[in-house]
Amino acid sequence: MIKSMTGYGRHREVIDGRDILCEVKSVNSRYLDTNIKLGRMYTALEDTVKQYASSRVSRGKMDIYISIDNIEGNDNGLSVNEKFLESYVSLLREIKAKYELGGEVSIHTVASRNEVFVQTRPDEDMEALKAPLTAVMEKAFDAFTAMRQAEGEKLESDLLSHLAVLEDIRSKIVLRAPDSVRENNEKMKARIKELLDNVNYDEARLLTECAVFADKADISEELARLDSHFTQFKSILKESVPVGRKLDFLVQEMNREVNTIGSKCNDGEIAKLVIDAKSFVEKIREQIQNIE
Repeated sequence: MIKSMTGYGRHREVIDGRDILCEVKSVNSRYLDTNIKLGRMYTALEDTVKQYASSRVSRGKMDIYISIDNIEGNDNGLSVNEKFLESYVSLLREIKAKYELGGEVSIHTVASRNEVFVQTRPDEDMEALKAPLTAVMEKAFDAFTAMRQAEGEKLESDLLSHLAVLEDIRSKIVLRAPDSVRENNEKMKARIKELLDNVNYDEARLLTECAVFADKADISEELARLDSHFTQFKSILKESVPVGRKLDFLVQEMNREVNTIGSKCNDGEIAKLVIDAKSFVEKIREQIQNIE
């Protein structure tokens, strides 16, 4: 089953006295590009997050947000920066006296300055954090993957719909090709006879040249390869591994065959079919840019 590179997943859980949140979102990208946002004191866990993400996703531009709050116990490590507070209050009183200002230094005045308070936390055991963090990430990535699979199902349906149109166009070209070659040969022979009127010429040589032209205009190989590409495309969609790059390459080959058919055939009806085919090949190419 194919997966879209676009998705979102979130999970929050309290484990071992820690409130852990993980959010994952991604958009399409040619390669895996992971952007991780962690609190400064937990940067040592960045490699753990990155390795886990790469084990679940192979392509896409991902943003992963991790929040870890220790909610166990009442000690929040908050204390007063007494040196700053003494200097701050003393300076305010000097300003008041010097400039004869009104008002009093109150608790509100003091509390408005972040520098008055100092928060210290004991060092976290990063190894002990890996297990609960991974458990939360797993559930967030499960939700993320479920969304990508649901989007992938829609993409697969659209791709098969476009492919069915291409198969129909190919069938019409197959039916038209023999008549196109015959009509072109007849036109060529009539034109040559017109140009060589009253001139002796080797009719056998003329037939040989028409045969050479017919061989150059033969598109049976391109049509056979297209059919093979269509079969392979449907087979790849059923694979359980990431297939975006395979499909991208295969669509390039489809486009090559369609272009060759267009350049070989000097036929208005086939030319119109080729234009339609190129349009649907491009639609497929655009959609697989979002497949992992």
